[in-house]
Order: sequence, then C-alpha cells, then structure tokens
Amino acid sequence: MEDYQKCIEKLKEKVYNLFCNDTSGHNIDHLERVLNYAIYLQSKEGGDLVVIAVSAFVHDIHRILQTKQGRYVSPKESLPFVEELIKDLNISNEQKTHILFAVEHHEEYKFGKENCAVKDIESKILQDADNLDAIGAMGLVRALKYDFNCKKPIFVPETPLTQTEYAEGSNIDASTIHHIYNKLIRLDKNMNTKSAKALAKRKVNFLKSFIDLYLQEFYGKFD
Repeated sequence: MEDYQKCIEKLKEKVYNLFCNDTSGHNIDHLERVLNYAIYLQSKEGGDLVVIAVSAFVHDIHRILQTKQGRYVSPKESLPFVEELIKDLNISNEQKTHILFAVEHHEEYKFGKENCAVKDIESKILQDADNLDAIGAMGLVRALKYDFNCKKPIFVPETPLTQTEYAEGSNIDASTIHHIYNKLIRLDKNMNTKSAKALAKRKVNFLKSFIDLYLQEFYGKFD
C-alpha cells in the first residue's frame, strides 16, 4: 500500500495539467492549500491520511467539467473522472470508495443545522479544509478574482444585504459583497472539527471587518 505522499506524486502531473489554466479560483494553488489544510487537520483530528490527502487533491474535478460544459456541474457528476484518476493508486478498494464519497459530499452546507450526510472524519476534514481556503485573506482574493472573471460587480447597493438559503451553483448573489455576506462569513458555522473552528474564527472576523470598512467607505461614513 502507498502512503499519501506517493499517491500525490502519482497524481500531480495529471492534476496539474487539468488545472493549469483555471481562472475560477479553483486552480492548482487552491488544491495545494486545501491539501495542506487537510493534512494539518488530520494531524489534530485523526482519520485515514491517504483518503484525506487524495480527496483534497482531486476534490474540484467538477470545476474543470463546469468550465468545459458552461454550466454548473455537481461533485457527484465528476465521480467517474475522479475514479479514473485514482484507479492506478496502490490503495484499497475501500479507500477508493471512501475518497469518492468525500468528494461527492464536500460542497454540502449546513450552516449550523444538523442535516449533513457526512458522518466520517475524512469527509468532515475535506469539507473543513475546502471551506477554510474560502475565507480569510486568501478567500477574499479568490472571491474577487472569481467575480471579476464572471463580470460580477463588487457591490450592488440597490439589493439588500440579507442572508438567504445558500445552494452551490445557484449564483443568487448580486455582487461580491453579497456573496461574502451570504456565504463566506457564515462558513465558521459550517466547520465540523474543533481544529477547523479555531482557524475559521479569525478568518471570518477578518471578512466581517472588511465588509464593515468597505460599506463605511462606499457610503462616505468616516467617523
């Protein structure tokens, strides 16, 4: 059986080639950061390190399919492609099945509600690692870059800032500020593990401060 480092080395060239031209904020740098978060969380929370590391490195294949097809593609739709990527890894069939499960469910958002399908620590860590990279300074940069590429405005003052039920792929947010308000500053409520919750708190506070300062400057409130 291979350890996680050998698995990642085997996957690197294929994954790099798939993501080298991504402009959505889900590029190879994102995958490597999610991988690093996942390894860190596993060191604190436990779980199968191979399952956690490999699923972190291949979790966004649906983003590549989405770009090619010009529509929202769910993680579940990407599973045949993920399965093809990992088929030559020297790991157990149980581990491969577990990786596919973690990838399928990594974009579920419960925001404090106990309605998430994942119960295993590996899938919980993948969710947490991916969400941690969506918040804080890096998350802000990614949101701005993604919305710039989509030609979405930074802010639309005519649309009230209200938190609605969030669904990935719905594209309901009127602007980047609305997206941060509706999704990103709530992701601390979506963390599964104690370690991720501790990391998320500072990151979410940064985003809340950014929104407050942005709105003060936008409306010319300087006191």
